[in-house]
Amino acid sequence: MSQANHQGNSKIVFLEHNPFMSVELLDLLKDYKIICYNDDETYRFLKRDWNLESYLNTKFDEEPESDKVAETMLGDEAFLSRAIQNKTDSKILFFFMNRRMNEFREKAGIDMLLPPFELQERLGNKRFLSNICQKMFITENKSLSFETIPKDINKLFRVCEESLGAPFIVQDALGESGWDTSLVNSEIELKNALSKIKRELRVTRYISNNIPISVHVCVLEKEIIIRGPWLQLVGLPELSTSPFRFAGNDTNQSLLNKKLIEKVLDLSQSISQFMKNEGYRGILGIDYLWDKNTDQIYPQEINSRLVGLSRLLIGIQKDQGLFPDLLKHITAFGVPAYTEKTNSFHEGSIDFSVNNYSQVIVRNNKFEKVKVKKRLEPGIYKSDKDLLVKTKNSLFVQDMEKDEVLITYAAHKNCQLLSDEVIVRLILKETVIDNSTYKLNNYAKQLVSTIRNQVLIQE
Repeated sequence: MSQANHQGNSKIVFLEHNPFMSVELLDLLKDYKIICYNDDETYRFLKRDWNLESYLNTKFDEEPESDKVAETMLGDEAFLSRAIQNKTDSKILFFFMNRRMNEFREKAGIDMLLPPFELQERLGNKRFLSNICQKMFITENKSLSFETIPKDINKLFRVCEESLGAPFIVQDALGESGWDTSLVNSEIELKNALSKIKRELRVTRYISNNIPISVHVCVLEKEIIIRGPWLQLVGLPELSTSPFRFAGNDTNQSLLNKKLIEKVLDLSQSISQFMKNEGYRGILGIDYLWDKNTDQIYPQEINSRLVGLSRLLIGIQKDQGLFPDLLKHITAFGVPAYTEKTNSFHEGSIDFSVNNYSQVIVRNNKFEKVKVKKRLEPGIYKSDKDLLVKTKNSLFVQDMEKDEVLITYAAHKNCQLLSDEVIVRLILKETVIDNSTYKLNNYAKQLVSTIRNQVLIQE
């Protein structure tokens, strides 16, 4: 992974809590810099060969929310001036952003390699999905939307039950990764569910027998690039306590028939064209629910931003010598300076004939707090009996062998994790899904069990 250090002023800056999505760009762009939060082994390892700046946090007893961390760094004018010395010529990237982050960015006078935040927020609002479906004549799952949370919970429950049946799904219109999603079967459950809602509310009909799938889209001036559809990992008890918490992606299409794939691609083209007509450019993700009982496909949400699948996809494309979609996204907002490696890439389709790929988020799948006794430092590992043993100090998918595991993120030693908080994020050069059912295969189950036993102390 080592390469000559590119120091000095940088024209492209990726700011994120932990170096996660940003790392695969290190050997692709000149004048590139990562700004992260922690002073840990990952930062120090990357800093030896690449241009990184850190807020130098050393408090690891808990993992703060990534957007709050970003607000801290962006709101610290002295730090930001050190980290981005030439704000006028620099452009910034975020994996995820909120309104407060955008306000700090604007105050600092830094342009970004993303669509305007107001456009991101409007088009990514789950309440807005109904408008898109109506205008594009797309069948949607029945839903109700509320700009503010009604005060009369008893009345709200009756309205939702009469319209959607019970149980029904409650979620924040601007939430992500399923943290805010609840299944509601009573007024008490509705009250608890509403405590997770920060702003706007969407309520949808519950589809009991479904498989979640995603596509990755890059909207450009002259083309719309659609990758997938691929499985989302949601509702798998080995990975999370919540049946709605996002836990990764898998490129295995064995559960998806040709007709279904074509239907998803057609829907994605229509939705993406709508987004383009609205002025959106760059990467976005579209999530669908496949109702197994009726064989109907419903758009579930649009993530108008870089998405978790972007991390997996850029790794896959680099692994196969393909020009990454993330670079096409960046080029839609500027003219980056590419390295020699980038100039050697070619256009083409991803080849899954040799192996599939997967990205897995292992969460605390217990309802009680757990403590991290050992950090599996990000890098490439191989299983050795009942342990993962580090084999390479690299965060690039291209450096993995088929039987190795890339840990892209890991909770720190002594960190106390609440239910569903992330223990590790993994990338594998094989599927973790059983070919016949929507379940983890035996290899994945054993791998997850090994990680938990190696990392955690029960409280």
